[in-house]
Amino acid sequence: MVRLSEEVSQALKACNGEALSVEVPGFDRRFVVVAQSEFDAAMAALELKRNVELIREGIADVEAGRVQPLEEAMEQIRVEMGFQPR
Repeated sequence: MVRLSEEVSQALKACNGEALSVEVPGFDRRFVVVAQSEFDAAMAALELKRNVELIREGIADVEAGRVQPLEEAMEQIRVEMGFQPR
Protein backbone atom coordinates (compact mmCIF):
# COMPACT_ATOMS: atom_id res chain seq x y z
CA MET A 1 0.00 0.00 0.00
CA VAL A 2 1.16 3.54 -0.74
CA ARG A 3 0.85 6.35 1.76
CA LEU A 4 -0.67 9.45 0.19
CA SER A 5 0.77 12.92 0.56
CA GLU A 6 -1.04 15.33 2.85
CA GLU A 7 -2.16 17.32 -0.23
CA VAL A 8 -3.81 14.28 -1.83
CA SER A 9 -5.29 13.16 1.49
CA GLN A 10 -6.90 16.58 2.01
CA ALA A 11 -8.21 16.62 -1.58
CA LEU A 12 -9.80 13.18 -1.07
CA LYS A 13 -11.49 14.34 2.12
CA ALA A 14 -12.74 17.49 0.38
CA CYS A 15 -14.30 15.61 -2.56
CA ASN A 16 -16.75 13.79 -0.24
CA GLY A 17 -16.44 10.38 -1.88
CA GLU A 18 -16.39 11.60 -5.46
CA ALA A 19 -13.60 10.40 -7.76
CA LEU A 20 -10.40 12.42 -7.59
CA SER A 21 -8.17 12.95 -10.64
CA VAL A 22 -4.48 12.91 -9.72
CA GLU A 23 -1.45 14.07 -11.69
CA VAL A 24 1.92 12.48 -11.02
CA PRO A 25 4.87 14.81 -11.68
CA GLY A 26 7.07 13.50 -14.48
CA PHE A 27 4.43 11.02 -15.64
CA ASP A 28 2.30 11.74 -18.69
CA ARG A 29 -0.84 10.01 -17.45
CA ARG A 30 -3.54 10.94 -14.97
CA PHE A 31 -4.94 8.60 -12.36
CA VAL A 32 -8.32 8.47 -10.68
CA VAL A 33 -8.71 7.65 -7.01
CA VAL A 34 -12.08 6.12 -6.09
CA ALA A 35 -13.49 4.28 -3.11
CA GLN A 36 -12.80 0.54 -3.13
CA SER A 37 -16.54 -0.19 -3.13
CA GLU A 38 -17.04 1.93 -6.26
CA PHE A 39 -14.10 0.25 -8.00
CA ASP A 40 -15.47 -3.21 -7.11
CA ALA A 41 -18.94 -2.28 -8.39
CA ALA A 42 -17.49 -0.92 -11.65
CA MET A 43 -15.44 -4.09 -12.20
CA ALA A 44 -18.50 -6.27 -11.53
CA ALA A 45 -20.56 -4.24 -14.01
CA LEU A 46 -17.80 -4.55 -16.61
CA GLU A 47 -17.60 -8.32 -16.09
CA LEU A 48 -21.38 -8.61 -16.46
CA LYS A 49 -21.27 -6.57 -19.67
CA ARG A 50 -18.51 -8.81 -21.08
CA ASN A 51 -20.44 -11.94 -20.13
CA VAL A 52 -23.61 -10.66 -21.80
CA GLU A 53 -21.60 -9.88 -24.96
CA LEU A 54 -20.13 -13.41 -24.96
CA ILE A 55 -23.58 -14.95 -24.52
CA ARG A 56 -24.90 -12.85 -27.41
CA GLU A 57 -21.98 -14.01 -29.58
CA GLY A 58 -22.76 -17.62 -28.67
CA ILE A 59 -26.43 -17.20 -29.55
CA ALA A 60 -25.45 -15.63 -32.88
CA ASP A 61 -23.15 -18.58 -33.59
CA VAL A 62 -25.95 -21.06 -32.88
CA GLU A 63 -28.43 -19.11 -35.01
CA ALA A 64 -25.89 -19.00 -37.87
CA GLY A 65 -25.30 -22.74 -37.63
CA ARG A 66 -21.73 -22.44 -36.34
CA VAL A 67 -22.11 -25.41 -34.00
CA GLN A 68 -20.35 -28.70 -33.35
CA PRO A 69 -21.66 -31.93 -31.83
CA LEU A 70 -20.81 -32.18 -28.12
CA GLU A 71 -18.70 -35.35 -28.35
CA GLU A 72 -16.70 -33.89 -31.24
CA ALA A 73 -16.10 -30.68 -29.26
CA MET A 74 -15.06 -32.65 -26.15
CA GLU A 75 -12.63 -34.75 -28.20
CA GLN A 76 -11.11 -31.59 -29.67
CA ILE A 77 -10.68 -30.16 -26.17
CA ARG A 78 -9.05 -33.40 -24.95
CA VAL A 79 -6.58 -33.30 -27.84
CA GLU A 80 -5.78 -29.60 -27.38
CA MET A 81 -5.18 -30.14 -23.65
CA GLY A 82 -3.01 -33.18 -24.24
CA PHE A 83 -5.32 -35.78 -22.70
CA GLN A 84 -5.41 -39.29 -24.11
CA PRO A 85 -8.13 -39.74 -26.75
CA ARG A 86 -11.00 -41.99 -25.69
